[in-house]
Amino acid sequence: MGFFKIIIGVIIGVLLALKLKNLNSSMWIYLSLALSMFVLFYILNRLQFVLDFLDDVMGDIGLESGYFEILIKIIGISYLCEFTANICRESGFVAVAGQIEIGGKLTMMVMSMPILMAIVETITSIL
Repeated sequence: MGFFKIIIGVIIGVLLALKLKNLNSSMWIYLSLALSMFVLFYILNRLQFVLDFLDDVMGDIGLESGYFEILIKIIGISYLCEFTANICRESGFVAVAGQIEIGGKLTMMVMSMPILMAIVETITSIL
């Protein structure tokens, strides 16, 4: 029921933003940003439950939690880059959105190097 309220609020906000955009008011950009932040914080609040659950599962399996933390950070970077790029596109900054996406992909690639190295070490130890 909570997410239903969020969706209704966002729909009302979007309709209001469209009305402001048609009136040539620049306030629609700020309303769009506020709606996006509202949804992002709601999702982050719900995500804590999932992270706690996955951390317990990783502990039960006996896998190293460092790799799990790296994966969570990579997922977070992915969401934040997508969020920021969408806001830039909505505001008309398409080139900036593309640069944010490229920067996010490069950052995720660099952050995944320890996992890649662990996989390579595992494969070489087997051979």
